[in-house]
Amino acid sequence: MSANTGSKFSVNNDELSDYENLVSQILARVDNLSPAGFEQLITDLLIRMGYEVFKNAKRRVSAGAIQGIIIEDRPGYNPIYIQTRKLEKGSIITSWNMQSFGDAVERKAGRGLLVTNANFSKPAQDYAKQKHIILVDGRILARLMIVHNFCVNVREVVEIKSLDPSAFSGYE
Repeated sequence: MSANTGSKFSVNNDELSDYENLVSQILARVDNLSPAGFEQLITDLLIRMGYEVFKNAKRRVSAGAIQGIIIEDRPGYNPIYIQTRKLEKGSIITSWNMQSFGDAVERKAGRGLLVTNANFSKPAQDYAKQKHIILVDGRILARLMIVHNFCVNVREVVEIKSLDPSAFSGYE
């Protein structure tokens, strides 16, 4: 029996279970990191994803402080301000918890990226949309790590074929 994954392709339940098991293993390891280790993990992941990341030289003095900046384009016109929040397992970030970061992003007239191992409440998600803040919770973080082969091992490679148009030139 196949499980629908939201795409036109499907995977069987064993493959889905393996994937969810890997997500759970990653989350368990992330939950055991120190806040400084979590911040470094996020920085290294963003670099693996191809972004230039500049850490804020000042240490965080408040929950709303901007910890780093991603430069989205070469001239640096589109900065994205980063904050990481390593919380206790099962924690939920509310809109109230995000206000100081949202205000800091708004003062810079920019966009924000808040990455956590926790979850976000529905009001926090709504607030983030208003303030142009991208939210990455623990499950999304684990999936990004898998997609970008970050802190995971590749056990198997599947060969994918594509058409070679020049191979048909002699048959016309």
